[in-house]
Amino acid sequence: MDNTSSLPSPRDGDPQTPLLEVRDLHVEFHTRDGVAKAVNGVNYSVSAGETLAVLGESGSGKSVTAQAIMGILDMPPGKIPQGEILFRGQDMLKMSFEERRKLRGRKIAMIFQDALSSLNPVLTVGYQLGEMFRVHEGMSKKDARLKAIELMEKVKIPAAKERVDDYPHHFSGGMRQRIMIAMAIALEPDLIIADEPTTALDVTVQAQVMDLLAELQRELNMGLILITHDLGVVADVADKIAVMYAGRIV
Repeated sequence: MDNTSSLPSPRDGDPQTPLLEVRDLHVEFHTRDGVAKAVNGVNYSVSAGETLAVLGESGSGKSVTAQAIMGILDMPPGKIPQGEILFRGQDMLKMSFEERRKLRGRKIAMIFQDALSSLNPVLTVGYQLGEMFRVHEGMSKKDARLKAIELMEKVKIPAAKERVDDYPHHFSGGMRQRIMIAMAIALEPDLIIADEPTTALDVTVQAQVMDLLAELQRELNMGLILITHDLGVVADVADKIAVMYAGRIV
């Protein structure tokens, strides 16, 4: 049974009700050298329109927690021995693979830190953006292409109509990151997880990307989990901050 279609939209619900709750989450990896415990009892929550910044050094468990939320952990070797990940009160860890797949993109989306490796180099950006609408909405190729142009304009990519058929390597780092943001917001999800969205960008472009995310968040009333190790990035945007070290929130 598909429970995802019955999930209420947080835009219509109680703003005090958490959109996402992570409770006592543990993630471990089984290797030849033994068990590596990457996440050890993480608890946090985020509501609609709220920004939660998850800070910590490399290897602290920030991204692994996000991958567990998204359901994209490699299992095996990864394993979630205990914990709950509640989206609008429903434990995603108890959902079927198909139910979680339907959540991704439509209800929860993720922006990855390396846009160049996350985008397919042999497909145009228009095709990749349109895929969201072809797969989830059943749109025709023509309509999906028009939606791709609309998205590119929304994230302020100049000359979107002319550039929709360009490939990822034709864009600068900042523009590729905007394309990743466009993919994330395509279906207007309730929650976005941004994993180091400004890594390897210069300071000016970092500010532009963060301003764009904040603007889209206000417009769509999305919850935002911002994963970073840069205190400067979150100083002006975070409503709540969780600092991770050695798989725990400290």
